[in-house]
Amino acid sequence: MKRFLLRPARPLQRREIAALALFAVIALAQGWTGAAITHVLPFVQDDYSLSDGAVFDLMMVIRVTSLLAIGFSWWGDHRGRRLPLLIAFALLPAATLASAVTSGADWLTATQAVARVGTIALSGLALVVLAEEVGPDVRGYAVGLYALVGALGTGLGLLLRPLGAASSDGWRLLFALSALPLLALPVLVCRMAESRAFVPTRQRPPLTAVLRGSHARHFWPLAGISFAVSAFTAPAANLALLRLENDLDWSAGAASLLLAATSAPGVILGVLAGGRLADTWGRRPTEAAALTVGVAGGLAFYLIDGGWPMAVGILASNLGAFAFAPAFAAHRAELFPTGLRATAVAWIVNASILGGIAGFAAGRFVVDAWGIPLTVAALGLVVLAAVALIIPLPETRGLVLAPEDPGQAPTVLSG
Repeated sequence: MKRFLLRPARPLQRREIAALALFAVIALAQGWTGAAITHVLPFVQDDYSLSDGAVFDLMMVIRVTSLLAIGFSWWGDHRGRRLPLLIAFALLPAATLASAVTSGADWLTATQAVARVGTIALSGLALVVLAEEVGPDVRGYAVGLYALVGALGTGLGLLLRPLGAASSDGWRLLFALSALPLLALPVLVCRMAESRAFVPTRQRPPLTAVLRGSHARHFWPLAGISFAVSAFTAPAANLALLRLENDLDWSAGAASLLLAATSAPGVILGVLAGGRLADTWGRRPTEAAALTVGVAGGLAFYLIDGGWPMAVGILASNLGAFAFAPAFAAHRAELFPTGLRATAVAWIVNASILGGIAGFAAGRFVVDAWGIPLTVAALGLVVLAAVALIIPLPETRGLVLAPEDPGQAPTVLSG
């Protein structure tokens, strides 16, 4: 049964393996570099003497700025995916490297806001192109592998965190190291070609096309789910280290080790089993089950102070979150036509950003009275209510994402 869940529904084709190898570079950068601010946050809070409220403000500003990333996806639907994808990839590590030499919380916030724009642009474009490049019967599994590599990047950042505790400004070294994926940019420039599903046309729908008309019936439930999930997961993920180190007085090394050791099995099983279940069981049931498990694990971590129960909570929350990711990413890509796909996904990602902002904003006003655990737990209840939004969405398992023009080049890879 375990081998069944961890293998794709069919063997991957050579072209699909090559595409996954290329996108693994992007996923690694997104996971490692994109999570750098989360990994350094406790160090930054101590170095700049920030209150919990100031931390909430910093993260909200970063997320508000990242709403601008929708411009990359609109560009991708109108002119092609390749160039905006490459620019977004370059933007993330370049801005993160700039964060390593900033002075003051304001400049750090500004550079990380730019980095976040790159991260969000990659979140939309990379998964859209990957979904267009693999067959429908392995699409969920392929997206799961992308998420797995991203999680490995995040795990690498966690393992390097103790380097940031060596001095008061050791967090700068963590930012600098996480910018190393910038060295892979020449490889992507040489190997990345246009998506085989994209064909340039003279007329493209407006930016707001998915918000109304026939596409709205799919968009708004997806946006609602994305909003609710992020309202819970953004504070829950970003504040986990603060809870361990500042509330429970764990050392930086012990906190990082707990998160890395307990997250790994949940992430691996979640992305592979979640992707396989999405391809065989269906997108909708996989999403509902994964959200329930993920919220239960998150509540256990924040409401129980014991070591082992917290470890089980981290494992379960990662299992649910990373099983949800491939199912939802495949589902949202399959519900919109090629000419709108990147823009629709970007709007859904923006709903996620707004959810994160709402989660931090709500927490900003109650965290001093309730504390971090109860604040995050209350947000988890919103996710459970949002599971009902899955019901009106059609099942898309097995849907073929055909090019708009049969004469389009057969692969995203060049050479």
